Amino acid sequence: MPFARRTAALALAAALGGLAAPASPAHAAPRPGPQTPSVLLLTVDDGAGVRATVLTCGPTGGLHPDPVTACRLVARVNGDLDALDVDGAPCTSQYAPVVARAAGFWQNHPISYTRTFANPCLMHRSTATLFTF
Repeated sequence: MPFARRTAALALAAALGGLAAPASPAHAAPRPGPQTPSVLLLTVDDGAGVRATVLTCGPTGGLHPDPVTACRLVARVNGDLDALDVDGAPCTSQYAPVVARAAGFWQNHPISYTRTFANPCLMHRSTATLFTF
């Protein structure tokens, strides 16, 4: 697991370094839009350990197992992950807290998201496949 987290962190750092580089006079800064590179480091802490992955959108890719669906979810709320509420299905009242985090850039806007869900079902209900890895 530590190798996977370190790899994801290095991939995010490399991707963010490319996004944060100053534009040369010959190249204008990218405009926000569907093809603007977006990179998110996603982590889930379920108390037993932390899992991490990198999601890139515009072009779609990264280490996320379903980047197409995850990018569509984030695009639907224009990077405002607090606005995600995907599924109204019922969940048990079991208490097994899960902390979901996202950090990076969406369409040139910084993203910093942290939310604690009472259990994995509630996390999945709110975020669908975004934090499923």
